[in-house]
Amino acid sequence: MSKIIAIGGGKGGTGKSTVAVNLAFALSEDGNKILLVDNDVESPVDHIFLGGNRRKIDEVSSFLPLIIEEKCVKCGLCIQHCPEHALIGLVGQNPKLLRDLCEGCKLCYYVCPTKAIGEEKRVIGYLYSAEYKDIKLIQGEVLPGVKQHTNVALRTMMYASQFFKNYDYVVIDSAPGTGANVWITLDKADLTIAVTEPTPLGLSDLKRYLKLVSESGKSAIVVINRADVKGGRKELIYSLLNRDYPIRGIVEIPYDELLIKSYVSGRLVCELHPESSSCSSIRRIIEFLE
Repeated sequence: MSKIIAIGGGKGGTGKSTVAVNLAFALSEDGNKILLVDNDVESPVDHIFLGGNRRKIDEVSSFLPLIIEEKCVKCGLCIQHCPEHALIGLVGQNPKLLRDLCEGCKLCYYVCPTKAIGEEKRVIGYLYSAEYKDIKLIQGEVLPGVKQHTNVALRTMMYASQFFKNYDYVVIDSAPGTGANVWITLDKADLTIAVTEPTPLGLSDLKRYLKLVSESGKSAIVVINRADVKGGRKELIYSLLNRDYPIRGIVEIPYDELLIKSYVSGRLVCELHPESSSCSSIRRIIEFLE
């Protein structure tokens, strides 16, 4: 039976994706079949670390209202009920659609008394796939300017989850923060790895993320990235061990020039420099998984 691990964190830029891809690689080096799911659909980068090649496997579409003017009685109900104000106009006029604001909720379709709202589909994102050695990648990406990133994240998880049983480990790179996209990921996971940094802001964001983890009934391994940075306050993170948070353990990743060089070149530090302190920290994470 596969073990499903979600990689998250309270904010972006903490090294979440770097941990995800290197953990997937280290697990695969141990002889495991790995599925890596990149569900950070607004900024998917995992394929870059895996050679940069990916292929499009599906599109994600959403509802878009199609106004049938000959059926419209110009009552304005669709305009009144549109939560995003994507439909505009005055009573006595045909409504006008602002396509970029529409989030596809379909409320206008249901409230229209004369069925003057038809259904049109529009593409809001794509699903991609890639293979790198013994790692299979499934990745979602929302189109630029499209607000329906949650729909794309949900579709990515629905597609990927049908393959979970075929792998020893599933590593899911989730979106930063604590929004709906993160909840979608946590719902599928057995446990999570929370990547943070040793700063008061990192602590604040980590607390919010761990609260969500607790509400989901899961436990967390906390990873402190750049743990030894000058002026850092990693003791703030360790103080959480004495509080009511579902922490399984804490792993430090020190500042590592080999990691920086690997990151800049878009490569895996655990592949290029398995002797590095960063890769040793990734190995420490694996110990907590067992």
